Amino acid sequence: MPMMILLFVLLSVLGGVGAGGWWYYKDTQERLAIYAENQAKLEEAVQSSQATIKQMNADIQQQQALNKELQTSLSKATEQQDKLRRVLSKKDLSKDALKDPNNLQERMNNATTKVFARIESLTGNDARERMLVVQKRAAAGEGDNKDGVPAEVNTTSSADKAN
Repeated sequence: MPMMILLFVLLSVLGGVGAGGWWYYKDTQERLAIYAENQAKLEEAVQSSQATIKQMNADIQQQQALNKELQTSLSKATEQQDKLRRVLSKKDLSKDALKDPNNLQERMNNATTKVFARIESLTGNDARERMLVVQKRAAAGEGDNKDGVPAEVNTTSSADKAN
């Protein structure tokens, strides 16, 4: 009987060790599966982050190019402003207005129209600029159709007429 108890204790201990080993094995396999999933998610996040960084660098380079272009445009505008100031400082508009008001009014209107046409062409709407070309041709007697309408006017699309 003592042998039986010893055998029972030995089998219980071996069974406990075996069950513990089995539990340890299953737990380890579950953890490895979770770690593998987490690793895959992290690799995906790293790839996404790298793609975002590349896109941001490309955006920065584009922004720098646009800033350089804007700086150039600003320099040109400043030069034109200085030129205009020099020209206007040499002119006496009051004297010109008293001398020939109609001529001054016509010159000012034409200059304003040209400035607005230039601004509109810079913003993508060149309808006024085309209108100026048509008016110049009409004044010169060029490009009229049989009905007297300048040829350029007939080529405008419905989208241009809407603008």
